[in-house]
Amino acid sequence: MTDTAKVCAWLDQVPVATVDPLNLPEFIRAEVEVGLVRLDQIGEGLSGNKWYKLKYNLQFALQHGYRRILSFGGAYSNHLHALAWAGNRIGLETVGIIRGEPEYGQNPTLTDARRWGMQCVFVDRQTYRLRHDPEYLKSLQALYPDCWIVPEGGSNTLALQGCAEILNQNMLRDWQPDAVVLACGTGGTLAGLSAAYPDQRFLGIPVLQNAGFLNNTIQALLDSRGQRTDAEWALDLGGAFGGYGKTTEELRAFMTEFQCLTGITLDGIYTSKMLLRLIQLVELGRFQPGSKILALHTGGLQGNRGLKPR
Repeated sequence: MTDTAKVCAWLDQVPVATVDPLNLPEFIRAEVEVGLVRLDQIGEGLSGNKWYKLKYNLQFALQHGYRRILSFGGAYSNHLHALAWAGNRIGLETVGIIRGEPEYGQNPTLTDARRWGMQCVFVDRQTYRLRHDPEYLKSLQALYPDCWIVPEGGSNTLALQGCAEILNQNMLRDWQPDAVVLACGTGGTLAGLSAAYPDQRFLGIPVLQNAGFLNNTIQALLDSRGQRTDAEWALDLGGAFGGYGKTTEELRAFMTEFQCLTGITLDGIYTSKMLLRLIQLVELGRFQPGSKILALHTGGLQGNRGLKPR
């Protein structure tokens, strides 16, 4: 697929996610109604929230004559996996700047990415920390001409524009949620939703340790969209469960039990942590009886292939 107009039209055809009620015992006891927004069921290689985060970045690159997209991530990055698939699908070259050693290139995520044509460039942690540095980005731009650079996780202003489309008016009208709860990695999905619905309460569950810095990151993203400062969003820092890309025995047991109860597979990096923390918050009485909650299943199931015990 190389025709720009056709590709942009295809990207606009993002499927509408369904909402599955979660009748878990903890929610029933607390008289709290929870619906799971099934972003894991949309798309193909661009599944979950990645379709929304990459949609307008891909369109921008095509419309402005870029022939490749470069971005950043870890060895099991859902973002790079989705970017590689999309680049192959629509005819854009892709470059991944990857934190880690070259031998990581043999793992399932990067094997897929290389099969889809992504050029994988491995850098050490010190170099990877420069991923936001203007001079480093300038050097990458010179090394890879005609390249549109997308931040780690895809979180930029264009991603916010896409993430604003995750929820729709029908979904909000039918559920009238007191809160929308979602996992946070780089904060782009939360920022995009909050920008679109500033009067809706959003609760983000960061999946990495010591994630207080995300408050500033998310606000900076909102500022880039001219977001008013009294928007109803907050973070709960109790859902890391071992740290980014790691799991605990408690989390693994929860994922297994959840699948047995609901038939729904969770990823071990994002949604499982968010839901386990949500259950804890409900049991702690943080939501009043009668509350209605929408929780986002943001996909990323391919990442389960690289889960590491704590």
